[in-house]
Amino acid sequence: MTHLPFATLKTISLTALVSLALLALFASCGGDDCVINNTVTATMNFYLSDGNPCQITDELTVSVTRAERDSVVLNKKTGATGLSFPLGYASVCDTFVFQFAHMGVSDSVFIYHDNHPYFISLDCGTAMFHTLTTADCTHNLMQSVQITHPEINYDAQENIRIVFGN
Repeated sequence: MTHLPFATLKTISLTALVSLALLALFASCGGDDCVINNTVTATMNFYLSDGNPCQITDELTVSVTRAERDSVVLNKKTGATGLSFPLGYASVCDTFVFQFAHMGVSDSVFIYHDNHPYFISLDCGTAMFHTLTTADCTHNLMQSVQITHPEINYDAQENIRIVFGN
């Protein structure tokens, strides 16, 4: 067994320490900075005309029409106080049809928006942010649709207020 002099062990330890520090530095810089949930959604909350939040007690089914195709995005939900949906990036208008099962009534919400690609990185790609421009609805149960925060991005905030008549 060979014994190394103390100075050589000290040099080897210092070299190993510097190498580990550099490895840690480069490993932290090259990490995955992708957003875990990169889905950007519009948040819609329900209110009564007096300004108080409300809860839908009927079975609510919501479908969205984009590019002449319908998709059910919510099926027979009870107790909803609000919903979050992604907006389309291929068009500037999304039509959400709210069907209230037991009342036998439906309302449509028309959301117009501008689309803004947001570059994250080469590894993570892009996300699509939106700016709401106008919103409208039919008036069977819904009284109005109001834009509260037009910028739709990763921030969790109410973007649309759907007001129902009392």
